[in-house]
Amino acid sequence: MKNNKKITIYDIARISGVSPKTVSRVINGGERVKPETYQAVMKVIDELSYVPNAYAQNLTKKETINILISVKKMESFPLIWFQTLLDKVLQTCKEVGVNAIVEYFGEGDSIKDSIISSTGSLVDGVIVFYEGKDDSRIQYLKKNNMPFIVFGESHTDGVIYVSNNDFKAGYDLMEAVEEKGFKKMWLLMGGPSLVNKNRENGVREFVKEKRYDIDLEVIYGLFTIESVYDYVKEHLSTSNIPDIIFVSGDEKVQGVIRGCYEKGILIPDQLTIVGFDNIPIAKYYTPALSTIAPNYTELAKEMIEGVLAIINGEQRESVEVSASLIRRQTF
Repeated sequence: MKNNKKITIYDIARISGVSPKTVSRVINGGERVKPETYQAVMKVIDELSYVPNAYAQNLTKKETINILISVKKMESFPLIWFQTLLDKVLQTCKEVGVNAIVEYFGEGDSIKDSIISSTGSLVDGVIVFYEGKDDSRIQYLKKNNMPFIVFGESHTDGVIYVSNNDFKAGYDLMEAVEEKGFKKMWLLMGGPSLVNKNRENGVREFVKEKRYDIDLEVIYGLFTIESVYDYVKEHLSTSNIPDIIFVSGDEKVQGVIRGCYEKGILIPDQLTIVGFDNIPIAKYYTPALSTIAPNYTELAKEMIEGVLAIINGEQRESVEVSASLIRRQTF
């Protein structure tokens, strides 16, 4: 069987129904492999004209699995919440005996600048953060049939991802908003990403489903604390106060709080605020910030378990992890 596609050890493992390490054992002579398994794997290798590389030959000799965490660094990089999640990922790697390598991949960087391009000799699997449309990292990983998983809903069909359930987070927030009887709401968002659109869609679905009579304004393009502050300074006044402002990112809430302070608007007496991320300093804001809290521990666990399963040739489905509303002084 002739195949022009580049065949990898993971293809052989998947077709044979064994793990990549078993394939590696077969390549290295079949030690500790049942005869029938050896024959089945060799048949697939012969049919696909597979030529093992050094990575495949050395897989059984590796004492530690190496996972690359590839982070696309953007202009409005949200350091605090990302560092909170990254800490959980690194902690989980340590708990399961996996070695983690972190790289920061610039928006203008070539894939040749990424450790991903030398994946065959350095790492066993990749977790991709901040996937963009037509992301060169995803294209390279798919082309070379390397094990990887994406954090955040993927732009690419067939790619396995782990994310917050952002639609549900928006929907659930509206249950709390309706209980309060609020009639006017602002959503202050960054870019029109899948994350923000899903949060908005969750809000709108609740409004539609429950026929909730609320004046809803959605504002995109607010990427920084300063831009949120400028928007609030221009549009918020004692005669134009929404009942609640949702800010898609705890850090940017500081712009709302500062703007309200300067205009003499009291929180939460005159205005309710909810953020998203539950960053560690949110509870020390004045007043303490109510926020939608991702389950960082579960997100990290699903990412590591997912990429390890894919490395082992197992089938895996995308996972969306629920977040929860934490009420403090601003709500």
